[in-house]
Amino acid sequence: MTAPEWDLRTIAAALHGTVLEDHPVEEGIGGTVIVDEVDPSRLLEAWRAARAVTPTTGRCPVFTLPGDLHHEPTPAEIDDLARAARAIDPWAAFRRHRDDRPMEPWRIESYVSAFLGAERLPLAAGPLAAPTSEPELDRWLYDTLLADPVLADLARGWYEPLVGTRTWHPMREVQLVLLPTTSPWLAPAWVGYFGAIFPGGPEAWAAAMRQWHRHWGAELVAAFSTTLQFVVSRQPQPGPPAWELAGQLLAVGGSLQHEQWQLAMAVARSDAWFLHDRP
Repeated sequence: MTAPEWDLRTIAAALHGTVLEDHPVEEGIGGTVIVDEVDPSRLLEAWRAARAVTPTTGRCPVFTLPGDLHHEPTPAEIDDLARAARAIDPWAAFRRHRDDRPMEPWRIESYVSAFLGAERLPLAAGPLAAPTSEPELDRWLYDTLLADPVLADLARGWYEPLVGTRTWHPMREVQLVLLPTTSPWLAPAWVGYFGAIFPGGPEAWAAAMRQWHRHWGAELVAAFSTTLQFVVSRQPQPGPPAWELAGQLLAVGGSLQHEQWQLAMAVARSDAWFLHDRP
């Protein structure tokens, strides 16, 4: 599967007048096309330029590290991935392992004091009075913040940095890959992610991205081996929808160092996501 010369010319013409004008457009493996010499500091601007011409090129853009394409999928493999993405439940594969044991009172006090201040400890009288696990305390804090705008504003410094692209990792060098598909969730046919390196992982990752695309308009901007960067066009409502999405992101981004309540507060306001899973 190769990109014919006329395809390369069509793509170069489509990029004329954008930030990608006059960038080298070359054939990659597996029917991909590489747009090279992109300034990493203009990554999102370049991605949007390539995404805007997808109706003309028939290709979804995604950034990778240079030379980070190793698999050349067959048409049958792509078809199999597409079927799996529509059929499987990704959350049977991506599971968070959390400690459900009751927390000691001093740990509950430390948790509440860290995020809300020691003067708010009386709010935790309920969790302190009964056996409470860390996941339960996490959800209690989220519900408490939703019910009290003053407290939510007080805790803003703990979740505001997760809104938008501020957590995206800058890279020194990148390449823009135009995939031979208009379905962005099929990226795992060509690119890898450390968090999906397990039997059935690429299929589960594709299924998760398909769900996110359908529900939130999520599209993969960059796959840098251990990190993923997305833009989204819709946000979940605060409450159960945002909580559920935050849990999904933490399951796929197993190395994220956030509480679920922080991410739930952020995703209800954010037009971008960042996921991270490393050895």
